[in-house]
Amino acid sequence: MKIQLILSALVLAISPWSYALDLSTAYERAKQNDPTWLANVLQFESDQLNLGIAGGNLLPTVTVSGNVTKKNQSTDAPADPQYSNLFSSSTTSKQLTLTARQPLFRWDAWQGYKQVKTSIELSEINLRLQKQQHILQVSEAYFNVLRQQALTTAYLQEEQALSEQLRMMNAKLKEGLVARSDVSEANAQYQNAQANRISTQVQLVLAQEQLAQLIGPYQDNLAVLREDFQFQKPIPSDMQSWSDLAQSQNLGILQARKQKHYAEDAKRVEQAAFYPQIEAVGTYGYLKQSPETIMSTNGDFDQVGIEMNWNVFNGFRTQKTIRQAGVNVRKSDAQLDAAIRQANTDVKQSFMQVETDQAKLNARKAAMDSSEIVSKASKAQYQEGLKTMVDVLLAQRNAFSSKTDYLNAKFDYVIHVLQLQAAVGQLTEKELADMNAWLIDYGNTSY
Repeated sequence: MKIQLILSALVLAISPWSYALDLSTAYERAKQNDPTWLANVLQFESDQLNLGIAGGNLLPTVTVSGNVTKKNQSTDAPADPQYSNLFSSSTTSKQLTLTARQPLFRWDAWQGYKQVKTSIELSEINLRLQKQQHILQVSEAYFNVLRQQALTTAYLQEEQALSEQLRMMNAKLKEGLVARSDVSEANAQYQNAQANRISTQVQLVLAQEQLAQLIGPYQDNLAVLREDFQFQKPIPSDMQSWSDLAQSQNLGILQARKQKHYAEDAKRVEQAAFYPQIEAVGTYGYLKQSPETIMSTNGDFDQVGIEMNWNVFNGFRTQKTIRQAGVNVRKSDAQLDAAIRQANTDVKQSFMQVETDQAKLNARKAAMDSSEIVSKASKAQYQEGLKTMVDVLLAQRNAFSSKTDYLNAKFDYVIHVLQLQAAVGQLTEKELADMNAWLIDYGNTSY
């Protein structure tokens, strides 16, 4: 009775309230509720603003400045009083100036602008990579919940069957129809099934918590894999085609290539320090001095000219920063090579896993069907006295073990498909929508 109540509680816990939460909907919630993803999006938006900041170095700048200066000076009084208005021992000057500068030749600013454009492109690739990783993370968390739900249900069914078996054996023991060793073996199998059930329930809670961390708290039932779920061969069907796709579309490779371009731009920015900076400068202002004397230059003034600044020597700092930038270019080249090798490894591993999943699924399905037949036959032969209770328990244990192996094989295949798509940069929200075709409301199917 206790096991039946536990099983009923589990079914109620995972039964649909109003609808089943599918994979696409789960990801839509993750985009709204996952703080890590939101931080990535905000970082991307912040990076986009850098282009306007860098472009400002190539545009005119206008500054307004002003000052008020009071000057006291001790002077000898002029011999002739008629010249006293030429001098003053205390003066106050007020000046307001408007200055405009337009870069005419700023090679450092132009190279810096090009580098920022590269950084914007790099930021876009980074966000695409982060989004793909986010999709994979949410999908793995989603299917891990389904895996643990299926395993928990299977272990509960095993525990219930063994509980009934143990109850029957205890009744027969009282009648002297079975040996105590058979009862002991049945109890051991029951205790083992109970431990498995407790362990998977803990794993289910942890899996649900991991999914909730990504999509936010939820009470919806999850849509599960269909009963008629079948293996589908990857298209294209040869490994070389997938490797070629990875070379051109793998986001890790694209990121490393753009990072190398960014390092090369950084080197050109440092080399631009050898060039002079030329700017057109225009100034307009007003000066007022009081008390006013014959020497005062009150009134408007303006000037236009060209300025050149050339840092001829700065203690070899420019040469050293150029060398440092060259080292960073070589470093990015090595990182690109590492990304290419990693992508090749990932795509080959994922492809071979998907390929072998077909044989594994077929073998697990055959083993599950066969062990179920053997288990039923052992029970019948036990009733006829042809099998011992140990034989029955062993056959029953093999049947449940084969079922859990098959469940794990199904979810392994789904995860491997997602990983293969990610290895060639094709894991997008469209693939999640396609994956929903494999899912169905729990109320319409069961494991």
